[in-house]
Amino acid sequence: MADQNDMMQAVGETIKPVVPMKHIPHIIKSLYGLTVESCKELDSYDDKNYHVIVTGQSENPNIKHTEKDGYVLKILNKMQSKNPLFVEALHTLMNHVAKNGISVPHIMKNLKGENMSLEKIYHSENITDSTPFEFYIVRLFTYIPGETFSAIPMHPKTLYNIGKVLGKFHDAMKGFHHKFFESYTLLWSLTEVERVKDFLIGVQDENKKALVTEIIDTFNKEVVPKYHKLTKSIIHGDVNERNIIVQEIPGQKVTSGEPRVYDVSALIDFNDAVSSYTAFDVAICIAYMSIKCKEFDQRDVGGHVLAGYLSMRSMNDTEREVLKVCVCARLAQNLVMGAYTNYMNPSHVYVLNTAARGWPLVSMMWETPQHEIDDRWNNIIEEYENL
Repeated sequence: MADQNDMMQAVGETIKPVVPMKHIPHIIKSLYGLTVESCKELDSYDDKNYHVIVTGQSENPNIKHTEKDGYVLKILNKMQSKNPLFVEALHTLMNHVAKNGISVPHIMKNLKGENMSLEKIYHSENITDSTPFEFYIVRLFTYIPGETFSAIPMHPKTLYNIGKVLGKFHDAMKGFHHKFFESYTLLWSLTEVERVKDFLIGVQDENKKALVTEIIDTFNKEVVPKYHKLTKSIIHGDVNERNIIVQEIPGQKVTSGEPRVYDVSALIDFNDAVSSYTAFDVAICIAYMSIKCKEFDQRDVGGHVLAGYLSMRSMNDTEREVLKVCVCARLAQNLVMGAYTNYMNPSHVYVLNTAARGWPLVSMMWETPQHEIDDRWNNIIEEYENL
């Protein structure tokens, strides 16, 4: 097993795989016995993910019938690729989630009958003795059809439904345990938010740096001492709009141009799963949904997510008290790491998608008094309870 220090990204380290698109058909054919018809790279922060459509023919005895919607080829970042036990723990987690009625991608076995393999992948199409390479863990999952929430106009009741699924997920985690998660952590865990200060080199604006520092210091002062009062569990760790697959609820009567209500059909990408606190998962979800929201006041997003979540399970007073600071801490974490990743590699423009809306949002949330945020969220929750 890799040392825990090997599982934490260091300042100056680039961990995202370098994989020429031309390699993908060969990887699919040689490892899975499938022939690629088309391939599209999907957005990803630290990994490389590809939606591949294959022909109907399979040379893999473990894949008797190919999926018409295709597959997702996942090439894990070089840091987590050092630890196959991490991947095995994720697969066990995903199987547990599926057994509890939440749809997740299904992993496919390769030609050797394995769920994953460590592969030597060259960083260039033209391979010579001097071509750089790295070893990455490669896996193949079923592609879940539908739309990610990122492409959908936001309706408050969709946020309610997302909150409900998150509550259902946390309920499912009550019966789950895996020894690997006892000592595992990662940079994206909110418990590691202090480490974000090491990556502020990517943020050029001094006012933004000061804001991030103030948020983190407040987190250390007001949240960390209350850890013992928070509910601990395995959490998803990255419930953002790209990791939620949704489908439109049929039979709606809405006027043209109005957002429609969607339900959650699947949760994907469990790579940030960690043993932490359920309140952090709620805060992470609220943070990302707030960035996405253009249809109404972003500060109201939390009320709709919470209303759905609380319809499935309760939160104690301390968990409710720390939510605003935790939401702001996640926003700061996301914005700093995005700026840092782009600073290290300007071609990674995907990581800047949240910056334009994220910085104004975190400033507004931070400047809004705690009691006003609480009032907004409580009023929305009461409206749902009175329906």
